Amino acid sequence: MSSQQAPQSPPASPAPPADTLPAFEQLRSLREAKGLALEALARTVGISPSYLGMIESGEREPDAAIRRSLAWELGVAGWRDAS
Repeated sequence: MSSQQAPQSPPASPAPPADTLPAFEQLRSLREAKGLALEALARTVGISPSYLGMIESGEREPDAAIRRSLAWELGVAGWRDAS
């Protein structure tokens, strides 16, 4: 008799930390829902449009001050308190 092992499923990916709500991947859809152009939001927050594009694409993660500014402009309470 040979013992057969059940195939192992890949390990589950860890849950994202709670301080990333809502996820920055949603930033573009939040911005578009408010009717804001990337350039307009970037200038209002005090960053370059290219940097905001990198935040939206996940290439960069903004610091606490930029998160607060984005939260204020987009009306997202979850980012306001994150530091």
